[in-house]
Amino acid sequence: MAQEAPRTLELTWHSRSGFEQCTREIGVELAREGLRLAASVLLQDERGMTCIRNTEALSDDVRARKDFVLCKSDLVDGRLYFYTNPRPASPEDAPMTVLVNGMRLRPVKALPSTGWSFVRTLGVGLQEGTNSFVFSGGRQLLIENSMWPNRSARSTDGGETWDFDALGEQGMNDGEYLVRLRLERYPERAVVASPPLDLATMVCGDGPCSHTVAARIKLTATTDEPRGTALALEARTSADGCEWGRWAPAAEINKLGAAPRFLQWRAVLSSSDGDATPILKAVSLSASVAGELPADVTVIEKTAVEQTVSSFRFAYQRPYERLTRLAKQYKLKQVISGAESDLERFVAVRNWCRYSAEKGWDMGRTDWCPPWDALVILEMNKDPRALCMCTHYSTLFVQTALALGYTARHVILDHHCVAEAWCDDLGKWVLMDTGCSHDPARNCHFEHDGEPLNALEIRRLWQARRIAEIGVIYPKRRKTTGDKLVAAEQCDFTNYRRFGIPFRNNHLQTPFPGEVQHGHGEYYCDAYLWWEDKAVPTQSPEYGFTSCREGDFYPTLNQTEITLLATETGGVLRVELRTHTPNFAAFRLRVDGKRWQRTDAKWAWRLKAGCNALEACAVNAFGVEGRVSRVVVEFSPDSD
Repeated sequence: MAQEAPRTLELTWHSRSGFEQCTREIGVELAREGLRLAASVLLQDERGMTCIRNTEALSDDVRARKDFVLCKSDLVDGRLYFYTNPRPASPEDAPMTVLVNGMRLRPVKALPSTGWSFVRTLGVGLQEGTNSFVFSGGRQLLIENSMWPNRSARSTDGGETWDFDALGEQGMNDGEYLVRLRLERYPERAVVASPPLDLATMVCGDGPCSHTVAARIKLTATTDEPRGTALALEARTSADGCEWGRWAPAAEINKLGAAPRFLQWRAVLSSSDGDATPILKAVSLSASVAGELPADVTVIEKTAVEQTVSSFRFAYQRPYERLTRLAKQYKLKQVISGAESDLERFVAVRNWCRYSAEKGWDMGRTDWCPPWDALVILEMNKDPRALCMCTHYSTLFVQTALALGYTARHVILDHHCVAEAWCDDLGKWVLMDTGCSHDPARNCHFEHDGEPLNALEIRRLWQARRIAEIGVIYPKRRKTTGDKLVAAEQCDFTNYRRFGIPFRNNHLQTPFPGEVQHGHGEYYCDAYLWWEDKAVPTQSPEYGFTSCREGDFYPTLNQTEITLLATETGGVLRVELRTHTPNFAAFRLRVDGKRWQRTDAKWAWRLKAGCNALEACAVNAFGVEGRVSRVVVEFSPDSD
């Protein structure tokens, strides 16, 4: 063991690729000059967790009122969004009229291919305090039940009197109308954060790290802070990467004589009046890291591990009795018997799910749209007894994949629903289109140059008018290309105009948060994250959760990062294993090609003279193993 002179680490985040590694809240924009607030704020009092039939039918006498309490910075241009799809407009319907504080707003327009309409506010007629938007004429509004904040009211006498507690049919609702106000101003506050930084491994590269680390750091930011804005750079530290200290100003962290091994910074951007934004141009870190390093150990091979994390929490389906029932009752292991790769297993599951209801898009004997529940859907598919469409085929794929131990989630397209699953073999998310056609044999996935694609990759090829390069892969039909698809026969690529994901896949356990009859009508629930090409939304402005950061949609899973640390005992390294594996159960480890064994996250590795090889992988609670990582070291005990 040798006490080495402190090693210096110099890092700067300033480019798009550098800042893209950072997680960020809604309201942060990555622009050419750096990170800034995005000039868009959505005000809403509901999430759209309701039913397509829970409506308020409007007329001249029956009027709906939605109040928004605005501050001075809210008195700007914007758009009012409201869900009007529950029943088609008919010639005898009176046109919808929208007033704000007694002033008429016009024209009322429909969003492209959605159930939402909007009208521009242009800041006209808005005031500090309560602003009342009143709807009358034709069409309907949807209602979400709630007791607070009590900002929706109904009038049955043309606006003479208002009732805040009896909305909808026969006054059965106490809740809020699905009405949202998007304003063209900067949010009051939003946060961007770096990934956790392991100073020890960053200064040592792939080599073994010191078992003791003491770092002197200097963390600074280059900013532009116009009048009415502020940007605070903060940091926190940790000795093990698990238990973290409080967030403190960077200047305070810089004064630490010996910071511990792990560091994370964040920038808090704020705007007091909404008409200006601070800009984070760069963050610089200088660290002098001291410690003892082994002179007799050399790393000659190490698996590179990418750990991309989302800015948002995802609720993964845990082992659950209904999930076990699904696997056993339908003998799902037999479905994937003989498949040799993850992709082959996904195709087998997808094909089985589609043929569970060969006659799709039929309301069945009950004229009912089931929720996202595979056990219910499979039972209803007999006859059929209820509707089974793309939403339900995707639900079947997601939940049967989960029952087999694989991670999958829904992907909502424009007028279509598909799924994505994490493929360990490929180290990426791949899209599975289970219910794209009335012909069950057309269930498919898409490839480019032989590699399966995800929704974002498909969207980008479609935007670039390169769909002829997309291979459409069926299980039992001849392969074709994207330009050969006919919309009348199969959902085509125009559906990729927009896409979103729910930030959970535990729908078999609970229907909420969500909409219980998803897809039966347009989408109204604000429980999904929608992809946008820029921070200010244009494809899905009616929703509060949008992102243009690829990592928010496509985190890496099931990979194992191996860190080697020196110990006070010669020829012994401490191995630390880290992973982001949903339903993680244990690590498996193998030394020099011998027997695999289960191990804790920290393990002592006694080296022999010469070459030593170690392999490790994560195992989830269903017994499915992730990708194997490998490290090979050369131990020379007689070296100086």
